[in-house]
Amino acid sequence: MSIEFYEFIERLRIEAEKAIKAELSRRTVIERVGFGLFMPLTINIITDAGSASLVFLNDGSVQCKKNLSTNPNNVIQADFGTLKELYSSRNKSQFIRAEREGKIKITNNDLKGQQAERKIRELLGS
Repeated sequence: MSIEFYEFIERLRIEAEKAIKAELSRRTVIERVGFGLFMPLTINIITDAGSASLVFLNDGSVQCKKNLSTNPNNVIQADFGTLKELYSSRNKSQFIRAEREGKIKITNNDLKGQQAERKIRELLGS
């Protein structure tokens, strides 16, 4: 497992947690309760440099686990270099090209995963 991979995942975790907590702070109590109904949400990230799970909790915090979840809501499979590049550039056409070329694949396994996939794609440029 690559140290660079886990450093990248930690940056991703921190950004996601800050964004979620900022969004929750602007919401009403009822909206926050609604958000909590969709949590926890688990995303497995699988690359050639390593793999990890990000677990999104109802208070907006995000945990990183080195062991993959056996029942994730979403799975991101990508070449690590491609994933880093997409995250850095957040370029829609670059994301579409990488997906078409099979360099990244995002799958969802349930309704929560379908809803989360849109946010994942936004984060990576689509």
